[in-house]
Amino acid sequence: MSAPPKARPARTMNPNGTVNVVRLGLKRRVSQDLYHVFRTTTWPRLLGVVAAAWLLANLAFAALFYLGGDCIAGAEPGSFGDAFAFSVQTLATIGYGAMSPKTGYAHALVAVEAFLGLLFTAMTTGVVFAKFATPTARIMFARHPLITDFDGERVFMFRIANERSNNVVEASVTVSFIKDQVTKDGTFLRRFTELPLKRSATPLFVLGWTVFHVIDEASPLYGLGEAELAALNATFLVVFTGTDDSLAATVHARHGYDWSDVRFEHRYADLITQGEGGRPRVMDFARFHDTLPKRAPEEGS
Repeated sequence: MSAPPKARPARTMNPNGTVNVVRLGLKRRVSQDLYHVFRTTTWPRLLGVVAAAWLLANLAFAALFYLGGDCIAGAEPGSFGDAFAFSVQTLATIGYGAMSPKTGYAHALVAVEAFLGLLFTAMTTGVVFAKFATPTARIMFARHPLITDFDGERVFMFRIANERSNNVVEASVTVSFIKDQVTKDGTFLRRFTELPLKRSATPLFVLGWTVFHVIDEASPLYGLGEAELAALNATFLVVFTGTDDSLAATVHARHGYDWSDVRFEHRYADLITQGEGGRPRVMDFARFHDTLPKRAPEEGS
């Protein structure tokens, strides 16, 4: 009986360029790095945490007002709902005027809650504004890079596109080839090698850009096929950097290609259609990810 095939290891890098590694042994406390956590988390999670904190704070102060007995003028004694509504007004510094504190106990709680409300509003506003105002690049990366012959050369290639209608000036791209390696003394490591590109920068990035690395005898990819890339657990990290001219701010994007994403002896489907009768050219991004076997008719990807 033949041995079962080895399970394919999980990809080391996700398509969005984040590292797919489980971190163990760190003593980092989330409470000591809340600003970074909130800045890097998703919008649904951030809004969920803010809503949960707001609700819990109002429930806690409503319970304290409720335990104070008849301490709120204009509220029905023993009504938790009125106590919660008064807490919401106090935390948000709304103050409709229908309810007000009438005992020293209530005044003290109002002072504490109003102070915490100011802090909560200030911190939430700062985080939300900083997250919203962070400049980003909307760069589309081809789903599959190619290793193929192009214009008489063996190349590793992929294409990117600007999803916005703005201009990115002084744009540049770097590509790192990452592979598993065991040193002579038996140490395992991931080796990074930057791939030289035919053109690594462009003064103006508006629509699309095809990036080429020539696979010659000096290339780290020389002589590597699909089996060799798999044995090396190869990964390609692409980093894009440029200046958004509408924001006058630096933007960047990154993407990770696994060895299994690479397609050999393929070409990309054409995106641009020449206009006729004075009409402008048309760029069809619906075909951006499509690849075709070389010398095959364009009938599918």
